[in-house]
Amino acid sequence: MNKEFKIGFFAIASIIALVFGVNYLKGVNILNDNSDFYAVYENIGGLQVGSPVLVNGYKVGMVSNIDLLTEQNQNLLVTISLDKDFDMAKNTVCKIVNQDLMGTKGIALLLGDTDELVRGGDTLISGIEGSLQDEVNAQILPLKNKAEELIGSIDSVMMIVTAVLNKDTRDNLRNSLSSLDKTFELMSQTMVRVDSMVDINDDRIAKVVMNLESITSNLENSNGEIKTILTNFATLSDSLVKADIANVADHNLTYDGTRAIDGGAAEFRKGIASGGKAIKFRCFVTKENANEFPGLVKFIHGLQARETHQKISELIGKDLSNSYVRVEVICDREGFWLKPHCDIKEKLLSGL
Repeated sequence: MNKEFKIGFFAIASIIALVFGVNYLKGVNILNDNSDFYAVYENIGGLQVGSPVLVNGYKVGMVSNIDLLTEQNQNLLVTISLDKDFDMAKNTVCKIVNQDLMGTKGIALLLGDTDELVRGGDTLISGIEGSLQDEVNAQILPLKNKAEELIGSIDSVMMIVTAVLNKDTRDNLRNSLSSLDKTFELMSQTMVRVDSMVDINDDRIAKVVMNLESITSNLENSNGEIKTILTNFATLSDSLVKADIANVADHNLTYDGTRAIDGGAAEFRKGIASGGKAIKFRCFVTKENANEFPGLVKFIHGLQARETHQKISELIGKDLSNSYVRVEVICDREGFWLKPHCDIKEKLLSGL
């Protein structure tokens, strides 16, 4: 074997080893029978030859070539080589995806579900996933829009406040606050005066309170007596309602204008020749007719009670210990009037 042959052999072997090494580094095994598929993109977002092709995160091939289609609006034709043999439906999507936060690109095969399958050399449906920046922009954009609206609203509010709080308004507000300060000052002075008056008249106020307490105490102590008097008056009213008193309206009787009549015209008076009987519309409660006025009898007994006439004596300032009670029943009629009176000195107290 001559020297030239050896040199040529080693040169060819080196070239073959270099080709194998470069393809190995790219992840391409030129000895395997790979299936090639194609996808057309408007933008590949930095996808490179040698980028992995994944199915459910498992590597099944790699990007073997990228060509610029100058006659098709500068679209990009991406060739993927699959070294795994599996079926893919016609609607499988060849989607460019982000593999990490740095934006490294790869291809994910989203397997379709149709019965029709693709074969080597077919063109797949293309797709591309948004970049991290696109995702961030999608989240930030609504916040940005709201912030701009908020700034615009704040600007409008400030313009309104500025328009409302003009010089005149500020002066009026300043004057109002000054007036309010003066009002509080006057109130403070008034409170000082009131406090001084209370200090000066402290004894008088104490006496007034004591008098009120005394009156309240007297009323409370006299509660039973007051109830007795009211009960007697109620009984008297019932007795008057039930009393059998002739109806004045049935007789043509006259009044003297100051008191109830004792009878009427002469023919109605007692002792006349015709035998007419006087109709009494006014009478005193006596022992003889007491059974006709049981309620009034109780009322009389209530007035005769020691605690009652003593209390009345205190109220009117007269001694009633040796007095008598006289109760008179009067039939009322339209036009009649009578008021309490003491027409003789013997009358100490008169009530109606």
